[in-house]
Amino acid sequence: MRTLADRLARGEDSAFTELYDACADRLHGFAAARLGSREAASDIVQAVFMRAVRSRRRFRKVESPVAYLFQIARNEVARAVAKRQRRREQPLDDARSISSHIAAANDDDAEAVAAALGRLDARDRELVELKLYAGLTFREIAAATRQPPGTVATRYRRCLESLRGWLEKQYR
Repeated sequence: MRTLADRLARGEDSAFTELYDACADRLHGFAAARLGSREAASDIVQAVFMRAVRSRRRFRKVESPVAYLFQIARNEVARAVAKRQRRREQPLDDARSISSHIAAANDDDAEAVAAALGRLDARDRELVELKLYAGLTFREIAAATRQPPGTVATRYRRCLESLRGWLEKQYR
């Protein structure tokens, strides 16, 4: 039986359908959290799959097709942000965009988490979003961000400790 990556590299429609079904929602959630727009996130997901189809032969060298798609998504999000900045559009309000995508019990909790995430630097915030919103494993995040899995896990734990400490101070 051929692996999913092999089937993708051969251009099998059913393989792309399977991959889309497995991760399109997670890609959309990640992009929406980064860009603050569901419409822009839909454009990103479409661009990701278009690039994946056009470069399908690269799947032969890919260990994790999902991580590869998130790597493409990160690049597409960076392009979208750069395009916005070139157009001199309003800067992204990270805390607001994040809060709109947090599944929290109530509005106060969502605002608190959004404020805490807004305190993280962009790289750490992205790592937390890949883990929480996209549901990627540390190995998948490592492949998508081109970092060692141990580094990803350590940074993630450090981020959570930082967030927990800040939230405890703010909301005791």
